[in-house]
Amino acid sequence: MSPSTQTDQDAAPPPAVPSAPRALRLSIAADPALVSQVRGAVRAALTSWGVERHADVMELMASELVSNSLQHSGSPDVGVLLEFDEERMILEVTDTSPQRPTPREAREDEVRGRGLFLVEALCTTWGWRHEPEGGKTVWAAFDPSAGTTS
Repeated sequence: MSPSTQTDQDAAPPPAVPSAPRALRLSIAADPALVSQVRGAVRAALTSWGVERHADVMELMASELVSNSLQHSGSPDVGVLLEFDEERMILEVTDTSPQRPTPREAREDEVRGRGLFLVEALCTTWGWRHEPEGGKTVWAAFDPSAGTTS
């Protein structure tokens, strides 16, 4: 898989392809116990779209981005959007915090602190943007033609 790049603030994900993408939209309360439901919904959507071979990676990215949002944003709820067409998958997580997502170096003995590094390793590119109504969206784009990821 090619190395990913991080895009700075106010960046939009790569433009959508003219073909109509398939989409999964979720809104969850700020409850870490609901992260498993997001993973299950992502897997179910990818399976129904015939691209279950990417489910493991996309589940992991969703889990990490949603968990980061729940842990750091203080939002009462989090929005999740997964879009897929033949050329790309884009995963977006939106919350009410304007705070920039910042990868950090986790100490060897820390259980947390590696989420954005995992996302960066698994996706083609990622970034974040401020939302006009407040808050931010963190997104990760993945090229489904890059091969099997499960």
